[in-house]
Amino acid sequence: MTKTCTVNIKGQFYKVCVSDEPEALLAAYAAGGAVLGVGEVCAAACPKLPVFIESWDSAGKEQLNRIAERLVRRKLGLPWIIAQTERLIIREASGEDWEKLQPLWSGNALSPVQAAAFKSREDLETYISCQYRFYEYGLWLLEEKETGRIIGAAGLWNPEERVCRRLKAAGEPAEEYLEMGYQVFLPYQRKGFAREACQAVMAYGDWELECKLCLQIHPDNHPSRKLARNLGFWPLIPHTDTGETQWPYLYVWSC
Repeated sequence: MTKTCTVNIKGQFYKVCVSDEPEALLAAYAAGGAVLGVGEVCAAACPKLPVFIESWDSAGKEQLNRIAERLVRRKLGLPWIIAQTERLIIREASGEDWEKLQPLWSGNALSPVQAAAFKSREDLETYISCQYRFYEYGLWLLEEKETGRIIGAAGLWNPEERVCRRLKAAGEPAEEYLEMGYQVFLPYQRKGFAREACQAVMAYGDWELECKLCLQIHPDNHPSRKLARNLGFWPLIPHTDTGETQWPYLYVWSC
């Protein structure tokens, strides 16, 4: 069976071929269209296609439309909107964002993920094409609805090995965790944006990814420690100082 799902993006209508017939999927894909395969047979016959669902009954209409929109945006190179809050749009980055972001990083410490992604526009575009497409999570931008300005970044990524070891040492299943990080640029701090963004990211991690979250915070960062507690995170392992490396506090959360 083959169906067509229509997606409206900014007033433009796009069609997505949804099918459990490999021939129909491959033909639509070869023609440059967005496609969504259904069932194990299609997954085995069309391994290069990006996304599949288990069966026709495994996705409701709303979820199917959401998947279809994401496929169209991937095809067109448009950023996927992760969530919207009262004041923010949380979305993927695009190559066009790189020039706008460079002056904003001044005076704001970069996380390792941000530093790797924003060395150049080419690095950012590589990050976008690899991270977002294959994982459906990563570093996202915080865009203020009222002004359209980028006011920070937040997101989820795989914990580094050091964090995984600490989780395992505490008896936690490290493979079930993603690390959350956030940053609000200096002019927009102390206005509740971090809490607003983190709540939306946590909801995405729970509903879309069904994962637990961890959060690293430097012991001297008292505002972030307070925010973590208010969000429902709790410290898993106390801070230790080896004399060489000052370990951050590690907080964990699960719905």
